[in-house]
Amino acid sequence: MTEEKILNIMEKGASRKIIQGLLNASLRNPVTRRALINSMAKATYKMAFKTSNRPDKVNEDRYYMGKALLRSIEKAFDDSSISPNCTKTLSRVFLAKVFLEGIHIRHTFESKHGFRPPCFVTISPTNVCNLRCKGCYAGDIYTPYTLKYEVFDRVITEIKKEFGAYFFVISGGEPFLYRDSGKNLLDIVEKHSDSYFMSYTNGTLIDKDVAKKLSQLGNFSPAISVEGFEKETDKRRGEGVFKKIMAAMDNLREYGVPFGISVTPTRYNADLLLSDEFVNLYFKEKGVMYGWYFQYMPIGRQPSLDLMVTPEQRYKMLKRIWGLVRERELFIADFWNSGTASDGCMAAARGGGYFYIMWDGAITPCVFIPFIDKEYGNLYKLYGSGKNIVDAINSPLFKRIRKWQDEYWIKQPKEKCGNLLAPCAIRDNSESFYKIVKETGALPTDDGAKEYLGFIEKGSMPEYNKEYRKYVDPLWEKEYLLHKSSTPKTD
Repeated sequence: MTEEKILNIMEKGASRKIIQGLLNASLRNPVTRRALINSMAKATYKMAFKTSNRPDKVNEDRYYMGKALLRSIEKAFDDSSISPNCTKTLSRVFLAKVFLEGIHIRHTFESKHGFRPPCFVTISPTNVCNLRCKGCYAGDIYTPYTLKYEVFDRVITEIKKEFGAYFFVISGGEPFLYRDSGKNLLDIVEKHSDSYFMSYTNGTLIDKDVAKKLSQLGNFSPAISVEGFEKETDKRRGEGVFKKIMAAMDNLREYGVPFGISVTPTRYNADLLLSDEFVNLYFKEKGVMYGWYFQYMPIGRQPSLDLMVTPEQRYKMLKRIWGLVRERELFIADFWNSGTASDGCMAAARGGGYFYIMWDGAITPCVFIPFIDKEYGNLYKLYGSGKNIVDAINSPLFKRIRKWQDEYWIKQPKEKCGNLLAPCAIRDNSESFYKIVKETGALPTDDGAKEYLGFIEKGSMPEYNKEYRKYVDPLWEKEYLLHKSSTPKTD
C-alpha cells in the first residue's frame, strides 16, 4: 500500500473491502510489512502537518508518537510475540477499521452536526474491584454498581454507528469482574468483533484460561496496572499482587496476546517509573507493547494534593518521556505530558478525543472530570427520555468545554496557540474549569469532586498551575512557537 494511497484513505475514507485487501496483501511477509509501516508513518507525518495552525514542533510530536505506535505494532508482527489470530485481528480491526475505515462515518457526522465526533469512548461497566488501592478514583466510597448488559451493548452499537468509532477503552473497578444477565466482559468483546478493546486491569484475574480466551477473540488488549517493582506495587495494591501481575504477563505472552502497562506517577515514585531499570523490565523482559502514564489526580477517595507529582518532577517526566518516544521509539504516553501528541485536551467528545461512561450510567467529559451535565448526564435517563448518545455530547457542559478548547488552541492561529504542554482544563487550567462548572451548573459525581472544587477555591490548584507554568511556558515559547521544522527520518 503506497504512501499516497494511505494518505488518500486517511483524508477521504474507503470501503472495508478495499482497505482489508490492501492490508492483507502488504502484511504477508516482513519486507512488504515494513514497507507498509513506513508508508503509514510517512502518511501520518504528512497528515500531522496539514494542521497549519499548530506550531511545527507540535506536528512533529504528533508524528513521532504515531510512529512509535506503528513501530510497536511492527515489532509485535516481526518477533511473533502475538498469536496468528491476534495478528489477523490487529490488522483487520485495529489498522483497518480504527485507523482508516471509520473516517468516512466521521466525515458524515461532521457534515451533519458541524463538528468532528470523538474517536473512542472509555466505559467503566462496574465499580466492583477485588483490590483497594490507595488513591484510586473508583474505590470503595461508592455503592456497588454494574451497567446493565443491554445498555452496555446498546451504547457500543450506537457509538459505532454515530461516530465511526471502533475503539473502546474499558476501565473500572476491575473490568474482569463485570457480570450482568449471565454475561461478562468477554461476551461484549466477542459480540462486537468489529471493534478493538483495550482494558485497564489490575491483572490478578488473568489466568491461563482467560489468556487463552483473549487469544481466541483477538480484539482485546489488557493494560495492566503496576506501581514500579514488587515493593512499590504491593505497598499500594496489596501483598502478593506483583507476583500475580508477573504471572498474568507470562500467561498473556504464552498465548500471544498483546498487552501494555498502566502506571500512576506520584510524588514518591515518579522518578522510578521512568528509570532505565523500570522501562527495560517491562518493555524488554516482559514484552509490553505500550505504556500509559496517569499522574495522580486529586479526585476520588480521599483526594490529596500531597500525592501529586511536583511541578519540577512533572517537567522532568515530560523531557524523559519524549526522549523515550523519539530515541527508542517506545509508545509511552502521559495523559498530561503528551498534550502535543494528542492535540491538546481530549475531553468532552472533542473531534479526535473521547468521553467517559460510568458504571451507574453517568456520562462525564473525561475519566478525570467527575462532573455531569445536569440534564444530559446519565445514560439511563437519556434512553428513558427517547434520546441517544449524540444528545449527551451536545449537552451544555460538553459544549462549554469544547468552547474553552476552541478558545485555548483549536481555533487559534499558530502564533496564539495555547500551551499544549499544559493542556488539561481541570488540572492545568483549574480556574477556567471552575468557571465552566459554575456557568453550566454541572453536578459533581461524588464527594471527591466537591473536595477538588475546594482545592480551587482555596487557591491550591491555581498555585500548582502557576508553579508548573514557570517550567513549561518558557519551553513552549522557545521550542514550539519559534521552532523551525525538520523532516524526521521514516525508516
